[in-house]
Amino acid sequence: MAGCNICLDKSCDGEQQLPEVERFVISADSWNRDRAIVPCKVRFAFNSVVGDSFEMCTVQCLRYNVSVLKRSSKTFLKGDWSLFVDHHDLKSGDNVLMSYKPHVGSFNCVPMAPDGDVRISALNEAEYNNQIFSGTSFTLRMSEITDDEMKRLLSIVKWSKRWTMTPLVHRLTTTDAERFALKLKKSLIDKLNLEPAVTIQFKVYGGEPCDGHDVRYKIMTDGRALCQWKEVVEDHGFAVGQLMVCAAVMYEDDPVVIVWKV
Repeated sequence: MAGCNICLDKSCDGEQQLPEVERFVISADSWNRDRAIVPCKVRFAFNSVVGDSFEMCTVQCLRYNVSVLKRSSKTFLKGDWSLFVDHHDLKSGDNVLMSYKPHVGSFNCVPMAPDGDVRISALNEAEYNNQIFSGTSFTLRMSEITDDEMKRLLSIVKWSKRWTMTPLVHRLTTTDAERFALKLKKSLIDKLNLEPAVTIQFKVYGGEPCDGHDVRYKIMTDGRALCQWKEVVEDHGFAVGQLMVCAAVMYEDDPVVIVWKV
């Protein structure tokens, strides 16, 4: 069976457009190491939910920032696509299943061999850990992370990257834990489009999620969010020197700050 002469996908019906982009397959004929082509049948829906880049996450929590090149008849995926191909040692004949996650605006991706087996990362342990931490933000002038903290941190960052590409690792200061004034970096909250001054929900994870805390904040002149989080500190025993991971996400159209104690 001949493939579509535009996207090269043998299952594509040309300009037949699906209304949503929930799941689709980048077929063996539609990709190489340098780029992939979005199937015509989902191209319109895909283009409507992504800008010039998006985040792609594997079952091993490896994440890739994929650039999008939209042309009049084709949409190409580039950027970290080549890194994804290399990391999973994709072969001729492999397919990639893409599933859209609307609450975070990213895609889960499952690379599959021709027999349907899932291809896992070919990275060694050190390479895998480095890739997990790529895109993670660390507070400047933070004291050194201990070996025990690093083990726990790796596990938490893997989990947090299911939510966001750029979790923040931060060690609590006197201002944070005793004056109850936590300043969230502009890069962490940019995607939330927060109002100048209102409340945001904090959720602290420690195995099981707690009930959310409504925390008052205001946007400072440098773009950071100053959060008055006294109730969170007292309810969860945060203290000076505590290492934590923060992720800011949109959940059911509401901005949420998720916090993990390390």
